[in-house]
Amino acid sequence: MSMNKIAIWALLGAILVAMTTPVTSQEETAPIVSFMIDVDPSPSPTYEEIRSAEANLHTIFGEITKRDGTGTILLIQDVTASRIRLMLAQYSFLSTFEFAVSGKHSDDKLSTLTLSEQEALITKSIEYAESARVCGKSEVNVTGFMPPSFDQNEDTFRAIDNIGFAYDAGFQAGLIYAPGHEEDVWPYLVEGYNFYAVPISTVNVSGVLMPLYDKKMAEEGVGADEWTEILEAKFDEAAANDEPVVVVVCTSVSGDGEFLDALKEFLDYAVSKNAAFVNARDLVTMSKTGSLTPPEPTVSECATCGEDEVGDIAITLVETLAPELGNETAENATEEIEA
Repeated sequence: MSMNKIAIWALLGAILVAMTTPVTSQEETAPIVSFMIDVDPSPSPTYEEIRSAEANLHTIFGEITKRDGTGTILLIQDVTASRIRLMLAQYSFLSTFEFAVSGKHSDDKLSTLTLSEQEALITKSIEYAESARVCGKSEVNVTGFMPPSFDQNEDTFRAIDNIGFAYDAGFQAGLIYAPGHEEDVWPYLVEGYNFYAVPISTVNVSGVLMPLYDKKMAEEGVGADEWTEILEAKFDEAAANDEPVVVVVCTSVSGDGEFLDALKEFLDYAVSKNAAFVNARDLVTMSKTGSLTPPEPTVSECATCGEDEVGDIAITLVETLAPELGNETAENATEEIEA
């Protein structure tokens, strides 16, 4: 084979590689981190459980936003039909966090439902989530989905495709993947559908491949200190390979205690390495465009909003009366975070 032919084949090979991986610009790119916050009260939660999930969500949200970060909040109907919706409305107006939807309860098994049942349930989830807005000031456009406990099937794919979702985050790199995408760590278009799969990052823990998912780690006996080490090691590995770190943290695990401390430590580590935080929707955009530079963050605003109408507003966690307390006095605001 002549040297000219060898050069041509080498060029073609380089082009094919470039077509499947986001392109690095000449400027140094920031490591990419995408947090997904799973608001996960127990199935059919009590009022106290909702209050706990609300407080823990606000804590995680605050830790990320105080470091100029963003992410995706995963919502079930038990959450968006509760008092938490009022706080979510403030998030939708004052932050770049996006909302993605799931099932009705945290233990839903979508794969046991028919296509029409799944489509109806998910559509209702969207309606609840998109109602978490500040009337006249912001709009919520839900484009993302994650099935509870990663449980889904082909009918789920058809349902979310019929509805028009942009992505499905019910995938794990090397563990749960569409055919031919076992090695993919960036979002990819699922063959036969119009939505993208967003793989949760995975890591080898004692010889077992596991998702970067705090609840799964805790269930398998991984402690908070080890969880921090796992996150930091994965961050370094991903940064060296121009790959994103996609991690799921639950309000029930990382909302307080030692796992919250681990989250803070990892956030500080990522910030020290000049990480860029993106939500899942922007991660999909980066994969589509082949860019390693995150798109400019945006807040969805209502078309009728006027700039002169927007005043100084802070996101506040407010204690209200429990239904069973009647007219008894409840304690007021416990914490305030400026967005």
